[in-house]
Amino acid sequence: MAVPNDKGVVAVFRNDVVKNPLKTAQAGRPIFDDVEYVELRHPGSKDVGVYPATEGSHWGEDPITGDIRRITFAERFAKQYQQFKAHDRQTKSGTPLDYLTFLTAAKCAELRALNIYTAEALAIIDGNELKNLGPGGRDLKNQAIAFLESSSDMAKITQMEAELEAVKARNQVLEEDLRSLPAVKEAPTEYDSMTDDEIKEHLKALTGMTPRGNPSRRTLIRMAQEQKGNVAA
Repeated sequence: MAVPNDKGVVAVFRNDVVKNPLKTAQAGRPIFDDVEYVELRHPGSKDVGVYPATEGSHWGEDPITGDIRRITFAERFAKQYQQFKAHDRQTKSGTPLDYLTFLTAAKCAELRALNIYTAEALAIIDGNELKNLGPGGRDLKNQAIAFLESSSDMAKITQMEAELEAVKARNQVLEEDLRSLPAVKEAPTEYDSMTDDEIKEHLKALTGMTPRGNPSRRTLIRMAQEQKGNVAA
């Protein structure tokens, strides 16, 4: 049960008018039916396959029942078929050739004539289809590959930059939230009414030594509290 490789394939659905022989014979006059068709264009080939949209394309698994059945072209190219039914422009995802700066307008027209419409289709072309590009075809393929790889790397860098900016923004919000919080007041101590020199003298009385250096008032109070606790113990 082979699944078709649709990479690079362009599917275009259209309506056509087809004469119905049976109805014509029965009515004695020409009777025509509206029939939905799909055109399949393969990159690198000028050939265009035309099939009824509701005709079986390949064997596949029914997504609901799990049974093996014929999958129609309308199901195989569901996105394009839905666009066709909605009268929307039918699209093939990818980067248009116009974005490839190494291609001239004439070369773009030449590639489109070979059913190559995107950078992705040019990058995957191979075999006889690649030979149809003529001299320099391999270089065009390689340049398309390099373009896609470079675009992918740039997308990753852009994503990383966006993530870093998001982190910075979150950190800024957190900092602003912290600044907006009311200041935490320390519990009052018995040393609040004393000057720094008085606390130093108190420490000398407790330890027999004057504190060295020039400790902050908070440090002096903490030292005094610790020494008082030691004496009490």
